[in-house]
Amino acid sequence: MYSVLLVDDEPHAIEGLRMFVDWEQHGFRVCGACENGVEALAAVSKSMPDVIVTDIRMPDMDGLELIRQLHEERGSGGTAEIIVLSAYSEFAYAKRALQLGVHHYLLKPAIEEEAAEVLTQIRMRLDSRRAVRRNEQDDSDEAALSLLAVQLLKDVVEAIEDADRERAVDGIDRMFREGEGHSLEWAGLFVGALGVQCSKLIRESGGDPAYSLRPRSEPDEFESGASPASVRALVLSIVEQTIDVVQSIRESKFSGTMLEIDRYVRDNYRCPLTIRDIAARFYLNPVYLGKAYQDKFGCGILDRMHDLRIAEACEKLHSRDEPTSIIAEQVGYAHYRHFLQHFERRTGKKPTQYRATKTDFSGGSSFNL
Repeated sequence: MYSVLLVDDEPHAIEGLRMFVDWEQHGFRVCGACENGVEALAAVSKSMPDVIVTDIRMPDMDGLELIRQLHEERGSGGTAEIIVLSAYSEFAYAKRALQLGVHHYLLKPAIEEEAAEVLTQIRMRLDSRRAVRRNEQDDSDEAALSLLAVQLLKDVVEAIEDADRERAVDGIDRMFREGEGHSLEWAGLFVGALGVQCSKLIRESGGDPAYSLRPRSEPDEFESGASPASVRALVLSIVEQTIDVVQSIRESKFSGTMLEIDRYVRDNYRCPLTIRDIAARFYLNPVYLGKAYQDKFGCGILDRMHDLRIAEACEKLHSRDEPTSIIAEQVGYAHYRHFLQHFERRTGKKPTQYRATKTDFSGGSSFNL
């Protein structure tokens, strides 16, 4: 566990940070709270926290001055990771904090999802730093193993995003092969960070931000009670769940997009549309759109437009006395010979023959026209 010091002059803000951020799930524990920068400097010298979360505008000593003094006093908290809390209206202060070397900030009030992302980044930085120190001290390959876990995490998450189960499993198996015979200390980082990244992927895909990928588990449990097989099973479960959820969201969006495109075609079939026009409107590749539409409805977009035009022409031929050339223009044909070609192909009759019958055109696709 890494220690966290909270610094804010508003008691309810401190309480909110304690209640609404699940620090322990991400490998942190709150070791204290201070009301201003003066108190924080004293607390830092005493407890040496790994992370300091500080508001900017406070009495006696504000957050910017606190950060400046911490960087001057490298031996008393100057190496701690700092998260700046900032209200939206105080963003100019946050930018000044960035100039002082702060890498992370959160807008007030802190939201669990945003805090989780920041804490995951910090956890990886702290673990990497700890691994390097351990490697320098005892020449152990445990440190290198933790660094490898961080590197492979990115590859596994990319494979999950691509729904490439085989590539994801290969990355996981490599991690466990490298970790064979070692303690499972690296697994806490790997599983926790993977869970956060997968939750982020689900959220960014349009899924439920509160979707739970796994039972909550403390990183320390990986050292005492878990076996490599059980940890691997947990990791594979997270991968499978995430791929299934993201694919389901994408399929739902795909279906919705195709229905929206079909509505657009039905509303605009009289216009001189091309697949490229429609694809540009919906930010899709024309080739992909043509295939996707065919797969969804069993009919090409252009065939769908001609079906709709001819269906309307048939209705007009039975209900109006206008010349067929006028009707052809009304339903979207600039050239009468094109109208005749598509009309005869779909009805088996010339327009004058069709007008003399009571036959209703049902269309050449599975659509209800």
